[in-house]
This record gives sequence, C-alpha cells and structure tokens, in this order.
Amino acid sequence: MHIIEPEQSSIADSRVSAMHDRDPIHTMLYDSKGMLLSANKAAMSAFHIDTPGGQEEADRAYAEAMHAVFTAQVDCHRHSQPFSRKKDGKVRWAMLEMWPMLDPVSQSPAVLVKTSNITQMKLLELELAGRQDSLQRHNDELEQDSVAMQAEARKLQREANSLARRLEAIMHDKLKARTSFDEPTIDKTLGDTCRNAIHGRAQDVQEAVDLYNMLSDSDTNLRQPIGMASQLLQEGMDSDVARSMLQLLQGNELRKSQPDAAETVPQEAAVPAAQLASWKTVAHMDWREPAEEQANVGDVASTSQPAIAAAESLTVIPAPVTPAVERMLQDASTNWQFDIFALADATPGYTLSLLTFHVMKQSGLVQEYSLDESKLQAFLRQIERGYDPSIPYHNSIHVASVVQITHMLLTRGGVMKSNAMTRSQQLATYISAVVHDFQHGGVNNDFLIKTFHPLAMLYNDISPLENHHLASAAMVLHHPDHVFFPVSRPPTHAYYHAYLVLVERVSAEQVGAMRAVSIAQVLGTDMKKHFDITSRFQMLLKCADIGHLAAAPALHQRWAYQLEEEFFRQGDQERVLGLPVSPLMDRNLRGGMTKSQVGFFSIVGIPQFKAMTDLFEDANQMLEGVLENYHRWEAAAAAAGL
Repeated sequence: MHIIEPEQSSIADSRVSAMHDRDPIHTMLYDSKGMLLSANKAAMSAFHIDTPGGQEEADRAYAEAMHAVFTAQVDCHRHSQPFSRKKDGKVRWAMLEMWPMLDPVSQSPAVLVKTSNITQMKLLELELAGRQDSLQRHNDELEQDSVAMQAEARKLQREANSLARRLEAIMHDKLKARTSFDEPTIDKTLGDTCRNAIHGRAQDVQEAVDLYNMLSDSDTNLRQPIGMASQLLQEGMDSDVARSMLQLLQGNELRKSQPDAAETVPQEAAVPAAQLASWKTVAHMDWREPAEEQANVGDVASTSQPAIAAAESLTVIPAPVTPAVERMLQDASTNWQFDIFALADATPGYTLSLLTFHVMKQSGLVQEYSLDESKLQAFLRQIERGYDPSIPYHNSIHVASVVQITHMLLTRGGVMKSNAMTRSQQLATYISAVVHDFQHGGVNNDFLIKTFHPLAMLYNDISPLENHHLASAAMVLHHPDHVFFPVSRPPTHAYYHAYLVLVERVSAEQVGAMRAVSIAQVLGTDMKKHFDITSRFQMLLKCADIGHLAAAPALHQRWAYQLEEEFFRQGDQERVLGLPVSPLMDRNLRGGMTKSQVGFFSIVGIPQFKAMTDLFEDANQMLEGVLENYHRWEAAAAAAGL
C-alpha cells in the first residue's frame, strides 16, 4: 500500500466527514489503485502493513478485494485474517469490511474499509468446528460399525444359505425317493457284513445270500450301487435318460444286452477310413505337424481362423500380454465363475497355453522346480495344437476352463491349504488338467469300442480315450524340445528313464510319483470309473472336468448345448454307419438336454461336488453354483412338461 501525505485541510475534512457519516470507528478510505486517501486516528494507530500469510497471501487478498468492490460491485466485501498481539503474542482475528463509495473530493471510485475484532466469534467458530469434527468422527465410527454389522449380517446370511444348500444336498441324498444311487454299494454292504460278524451281531440270511450272488458275478463293480441298471430303468426316469446314464456309467455291462457288433455294424463300415484318419496312434505320432494337418475352426469357435492359425505357428506363448488380458488372468486366479469364453476371444489360439503357464508361474512352481520356461511354453503350445477347435465341447477352451477350475480348487478351495497335496503333486495336477483330453476326436469311448477303432483295440476296450490322452501327451513331453524339467544330459528316445537323471530340484522318484498322480487323475475322468473314484487327487480333476455345472448360468448353458451338439454329431456318425443312435444323441429328438441334465445333476454332479466340499469346505461355492443350475434345469423341465 502507498500512503500519501494528507492534502489541504478542506479536502481532508471533506473526506473525514464523508467517512464519519458511514462509520466513525477504525475507518480508512482507499482509491481504486489501493492508495490510502484518508483515515481516522484510531484506524491509523491500529494500521500495520505486515500480513500473517506473507506477500503471496496479501496479493491474493488484495486482488480478490479489488475484484469484488470495483468489478463485481458487491454491496460489501468481507475478509478475515489472523494477527498476533505484540504484548502477549496471542492470535487475534480481524474482519475487514469493504464498501464501495465515491471519493467526495475527486468523485472517483473508492473503497471504505472498517476493521473489527472478531476474535471471540472465531473462537466460538473454532469450538463449534471442533465439536462438529468430533460429531463427524463419532458418526463415521457409527457408520463403520453399521457397515461392519451389515457385513457380518451378510456373512451370516451367506453361511446360512450355504448351510441350507448343503442341507438341501444332504436331503437330496437322504430323502429323495430311492433310486440306484441311493442304494448302498457292494463294498459298503460287504464291510457292514464283516463288522456285524466281528461284533457278534446277527446277520440276515437273505442279505448274506444276496451278497454272495453279487460277488459271484465276475463283472461286479464293488463300488457301484446295488441294482443300478434295474433301478434306473424303473419308472420315474425318462427311458432315454436312463439308458443314457447307463451307457455313461456302465457302458460295458450295457453292451451285453445289445446285439453283437458284428450283427449291427456293416462289415465295410466297421473301421471308417475318415475316422481312422482323424486319430493318431501313439506309435505314429509326429512331433511337428504340417500346417495342412491342423484342424480348421468350426462354427462353434468364436475366434477367426487366421488368428488361430497365426497363434498355432508359434512355439512360445505370444507376448507381450496386453493389460486387458493381464486383468483377465488375474481374475482367473480368484473367480469361481470365471468367463473363459471372454479370455478365449482375447487370446485366440493360445488361451490354454497362456492360462496354464500363468497359473504355474503364479503358483511359484516354475521357480521352485527350476523349470525351463521356454520348453514349458513349447510343451504347452504343442499340447494346445492337439485340441481340435472344430469340436464343439472337447476343445482347448474346455480344457482351459478345467485348468482354471483346477487352480481355484488348489489355491482357493482349500486343497493346498489343508496340505492334502504336496507341491510336486500340485505340479502333476496342472499337467493332468492340461492333457486330460489331448487329441480328443469328439466321440466317446463307447463309439470307439463298438466301431472297433484302433485305439479301442490298442487299449483292449479299457478307457481308450483316457489312455490315449495320457500316452500321447507323455510322448510329447518326452521330446527333447519339451522336457521342461532340468536334466543332466539330453534325452534319448530309447528309454525315458535313461535321461531322467534330474538335477537340483526334482528326483527321478518324484517324477515317477507325479506321473502316477497324472495317470490316476486322467483315467479317473472316464465316467465308467465314476464310482471307483476314491482319492482326492482323482476327485479334484473330476470336479474340474465337469466344473461347468457350477459356472454362471449363462456360461453353463452354453457349455451344455455345445456338449449336446457334440453328442448330435456322434449320433450323425452312428446313423451313417448303420449303428443304433445312442440315447440323447439323435438330433431329430429335441428336448433331451433338459431331461438329461436333471438326471446327470442328481446322479453325478451334486454327489460329486458334495463329496468335494465334505473334504474341502472352502470349495463350497462350487456346490452352491451346481445347486443353482440344477434348480434352473428342474424349472425348465417342469415348464416344458418333461
């Protein structure tokens, strides 16, 4: 501010008089340039030019005041500021009130300023603000308590719902009208008989006779419910569904009641050439498949043929991974109902290899066992090439889904947390998941057996698909370019064990044990062995293999109808070959999917996932998803009058 000397007494008196008329206390008059024109005695004695906020604050306050008074022309502009008393250094507050007026001398715009002590008011404001802050903090604490209580209520509700669903699953097993799968199994009956004898309890003679007759049958499956065939074929279940379930779970026994294959299959069609060409036996497997041998993308695949062809030409996983794909991969590690189709659209042709490599890296297995990342990627890419994208269901996207669910069960379902598996068994389980349908041809074991397919011949009609998946994948792993375990010398094709002299992290014994785990797991995916699944290793992969039963309803329905289309294609082949069309595989008879799903959930799905959650409670969310989809199929069947 610039202070000018008082002018002539008449001018000064004129200004003092005008100021006094407005307000006699602490009053100063400034022109529009900020120059002091006049001030009364009290104002002059209290005036000081220092500003507590410094020059920058003073400039800001000055600019704000000039704009308000001379540009905006407000009636009164107020500015409060603290200052320290010289005597005691205590902070005081002053209020500067500014009114526009005309200089009585020059008649130019001026501003009249009055200073008031508002310290008491400020102290009250600060006290009130403190109380408001205290109340706000208290209110925030109450809101946090409320949120915590609501979260606890939701948690309790989820637990109640979970218990209700588990109870429902138990009631489904215990109180439903008895079918074949409510009957005791033969091994349980035998065990009860032995316990009764040990404890000296009386044994019913008829039960002993029945047990003897059952055991006398050389083909009796001890873990299969007693009288399964007769129970399934009784009234209460659609005949096509019953026959389909029998074929699924008891294929060899069901074929005994059917005409001989020689009477049914035309001689010239017994081994169709087209079908032979689509399968590769282990002995003739080629490591580097020519591009022309790769299967084309069918109408089921969502990605383009050029994109898949480009991905298949790679021996390593494409890089870099985009942020969007990275987010999907992170979601796959935590989401029980992950959308695998979205990831497949974003990673055409390399979804399986990318996801499997991601979960193996994330789990720390790659580092822990010093796995060769380049060879691991090459192995995964070669395995992915073995899945035909034109097959509606048993394709690489299905297998990627199985890998993702396997990872969830291991890391989020309580399997690893409970120490139910060792780290080497975890590694073996990932490999089992990625190879469990390797080179699947889109038809089931029954088709291979009744058409005398070379795979059925090779494996003596015993799980030809699953044996082929394992054997052919093992041959891929044995190739020098794909042995991702650290080895001390290059492999030889003559004897696998000759080059399994592993160094540092993995012993030959561990590799043998991991191979045993994979064999048990993959062979356990054969539905004919459903009742033989006893180990948690087999149960885990089996749950993952049918994991779409627990998927979000839209995803589950998509998988169900893709599986139905694969069934229809097998039925088409059976019709061309002059074979009886398998139950639920005749595309001319619609509605079978809705009917069969209720039966499949009741007989296979719900008991399987209930057994899993009985062992690992953290996997209960999958059982909840299964029950939700089961109720939807029940409602659909009821609405359709099925």
